Amino acid sequence: MTAPLAPQFQIDSPADWRPQGANFQITGWLYLSPGSVALDIRARIDKRAYLGIYGLDRPDAQERFSHPSQALRIGFIQKVKVWRGARNLALDYHDGREWREFFQTELDTSALPADARKPVRVLRTALVYDTLFYLYRHFHSESWLTQCREADTALSEVLTPTSDMAGNEHILGHIENPGFWVSAGYGKARITGWTFGVRRDLRQLNATIGVSTENRLVYPKDRPDVAAHRSDHANALRSGFYGLVDIRRETPSPANLKIFAEAEGQPRSLAFARRLFLDRRDEYSGPVLIYRPFLFYRVVAAFLRGTLLGRYSLENRSGVRAEIDRLQRHLAATLSREATPKIAEAVVRRRDQDPYTRWCWHN
Repeated sequence: MTAPLAPQFQIDSPADWRPQGANFQITGWLYLSPGSVALDIRARIDKRAYLGIYGLDRPDAQERFSHPSQALRIGFIQKVKVWRGARNLALDYHDGREWREFFQTELDTSALPADARKPVRVLRTALVYDTLFYLYRHFHSESWLTQCREADTALSEVLTPTSDMAGNEHILGHIENPGFWVSAGYGKARITGWTFGVRRDLRQLNATIGVSTENRLVYPKDRPDVAAHRSDHANALRSGFYGLVDIRRETPSPANLKIFAEAEGQPRSLAFARRLFLDRRDEYSGPVLIYRPFLFYRVVAAFLRGTLLGRYSLENRSGVRAEIDRLQRHLAATLSREATPKIAEAVVRRRDQDPYTRWCWHN
């Protein structure tokens, strides 16, 4: 059997590896021989990983290869943060089984500011609710050691910096569903949200988790709530979208959800990119989910003990506290045997508001 050819790639930027600032972006393309697949891409600065975006259209590179259909969506964007003293940068792709390195180079960090130090891992406030709910849902009745081990496993993914995108200068919008954690047991994820073009009309949206398959979303749909708040854009009324996107079994977690937008007379562009953390556990097996304050606080302690050990910091302490309280109220209201607690007046009021207003309040 003929061995597969080595990956072919091109780095478009940066022009050299002597960064002037701590934050910079790597762009280029990566092509694998037919029969091979690249599901994801990442960069490593020494041992610190950064997740990128792979599968962007590169028609300029497509002409170079004998299998043009496989060579179209091979572009990538990779955001990284470097620091004084960093020595090596490497790029890896995921083949469905493991990460494989295809490029590495030495770094010259002498031009960086003196205060460019190795960044501390930061837990984003937006990820606290879903991650803590995942841990409580599956491990609330487990031992303390098991809870600590599973919390560390989840945090190893959650704390990895990503290259997410939430629209661009030509496209406004928001992904409402899914959140940041999604069940992978069904092989599909449901997507809803709204988006519209700035000085252009979008005619089609396609979503993918991976590279090889894309799912066309139902678009446009009426969203009078968005139009009421964005009266400065006439196309905001027809901005809703929804649909299903495939999750391949071999997709690495966190998976890279990408939504591409097409406009009349314009090349299609990447509208959104969001990392989805895959819950591969069977939600119908294991112990029955119950709520007990002691069990909840024990899971919270396992989740946040890394801050005391100096492993990571919190993006916003008061925001994290608010998310923990919000999850506790939800669990108490839906799982507790006690009387349903009184719902805060602010929550009651916002339940009567339209989705766009609620989204503005939370963001």
